[in-house]
Formats: sequence, C-alpha cells, structure tokens
Amino acid sequence: MPGVSSLDLETLFAPVAGMTKLGLAVSGGPDSLALMLLAAEWAGAEGRPGLVVYSVDHGLRPEAADEVAMVLAEAAKLGLAARALRWDGDKPETGVQAAARKARYGLTAAAMAADGADILLTAHHQGDQAETVLMRLAHGSGIEGLRGMDAMATVEGCRLFRPLLGVDPEDLREVADAAGLVPASDSSNHDRHYERVRWRQTMPLLAELGLDRKRLGAFAARMADADALIGIEADKAWTALVHRGADGDAGLPHAGLAALPRAVAVRLMVRVLRSVGGERKPHALSAVEALCDRLAGRGALKPATLHGCLVQSDGLTVSVRPEGARNARVALTAN
Repeated sequence: MPGVSSLDLETLFAPVAGMTKLGLAVSGGPDSLALMLLAAEWAGAEGRPGLVVYSVDHGLRPEAADEVAMVLAEAAKLGLAARALRWDGDKPETGVQAAARKARYGLTAAAMAADGADILLTAHHQGDQAETVLMRLAHGSGIEGLRGMDAMATVEGCRLFRPLLGVDPEDLREVADAAGLVPASDSSNHDRHYERVRWRQTMPLLAELGLDRKRLGAFAARMADADALIGIEADKAWTALVHRGADGDAGLPHAGLAALPRAVAVRLMVRVLRSVGGERKPHALSAVEALCDRLAGRGALKPATLHGCLVQSDGLTVSVRPEGARNARVALTAN
C-alpha cells in the first residue's frame, strides 16, 4: 500500500498480535482512516486478529451521519466488518466534549462486548501526545500526568491500545492521501473554545523554539520511565510503612515518611489519602506536596483536612482518618 512503507507495522501492532479480535475507532478524520488502512494491511497476514470498525455519530453535527456512512463504505472496500453507533437522547449544554467522549467509549465498549472484540485501537498520535503533555503541564500535573497518554489504558470502561502515539500526524495524512481517501473535516477541531485546539494552534510557535511534537513525545516517554520508578518505590513504602485500621484509617511512622525522597513521599500520601478518603475528586497535587513538605520535619502536625481525610501527627505517627465532625476541620492554609 502506498504511504505505508515508511512505518514499521510489525512494531506498531506487536502488543496486540496475539489477540483474537480488535476494534478500530474510526471517525472519518485523516488519522483514524490511516489507522484503519494500516491495521487492515497488517492484519491481512495469516494468523492475525480479526478487525471490526466502530464509527460513532454523536448527534451533534448534521454531517456526522454522512461521515459514518463514508467510514462504513471504506471499511467494506477493505473487507472489514463495521458498525455504526449513535449517541441518542438529550445533550448537555456544557461539558459537551467530555459527555460525548464518555458516550462514545460507552457505546463502543458495549458493541465490542457483543462482537467479542478484545481491545479498541485508537488513532491518537504524536501530536495528540504533545498537546496532552502541554495541557497537563499548564494544569500543574506532576510526573504521573506528564507521562502523557499511555499506549495501553482503560477509558470509561473501554480497554484501549494507542499504536500511533509515536507517529507524526503528517505521516498519517500521507497514508490516507496515498489511498485516495477524502477525510471528513470536523469544525470543532478548529474551535478555539476548546483548550486542546488552542494548544494545537500554538504548536508551530513552540516548534520554532525547539519544543516540537517529537521532543515533547520523548519527554513524555522519559516521564513514564520516572513515573514507573516512583511507583515501584511508593509500593515498597506502602508495604513497609502503612498500617490500615479497622475503621478505615491509616497510620505510618513520621520518621519513615520524612526519610523518603519527596516524589515518593508525595505518591505514597496520594495513595493513602485516596484509600482512606474514597474515590472522590482529589485536591490539586500542590496541596499534597505542601502537606508532605510540612511532614518532612520531625515535629507534630496539627489536624489538617485534605481529600476527605483528617491528617495529623504527634511527631511519631502520622495518622490519616476519614474526615469527621465539622468542628474538627482545620484548613491546611491555617496551619
């Protein structure tokens, strides 16, 4: 297939080579059409997984139905099974993109379960990764967030594989162009109301300064390596230091926590707070860092609330318990 030769398909799809059936998320844009073409070329060899194409009409744009029909027609030309999915019902007035994302993955996961597909392949590429890193950096994410998107993930209950995270979007457009396909154009991809679009439009200027997609992708990979190491050390610290109580509380030696490298201590405290406080929306990382900085010494810590937990130390033991009565609350900034 013209345009495919520059990409190593065996390496791209190796992580899913042993699976039985793969789903492909294809919207009709150049990236997802290229994914469909590349996956079809790779899966044509004997013993490769079967493919099922899923294309979702979110019911937000009149032209979306025609785009889905185009995807199904192109999939048929490749000999691929394909299903059109539609998000029906009322749409929210705000947070439309987040709601559409949740609906898309929910619909697709249900269809995959019915079809016996093991995992969904998406066309997220090097540009998407770079934008994600920049957005998370601007939002104050730590190393865990700055690793960007993972190649393997579960989103809204849907298991994903992103084989194209290291591929330049221009290469993907060349694949679609070489096959004679005319990709759909989604106007929301140019709407500056969305933060991702604003970062995308800023990328050329950053590239002039040396911060291009490739460099940001390499940065994300290095952050992933660092994140994995911190995670291993935090797991060790959890086993060695954290003691859970019968009432859902937790305790750990103050000196043991203070002796940990700061990044490990912060990761450990995030896990403790999440475990004790429940899966509620966490506070900003900076608040947990501030707490750990105050626990880095050997002195006592007055009661402080964070992430639905009451945290305090007598200088020997750091105790974390579910937040109790209102009169026990003491804001972190007040200590």
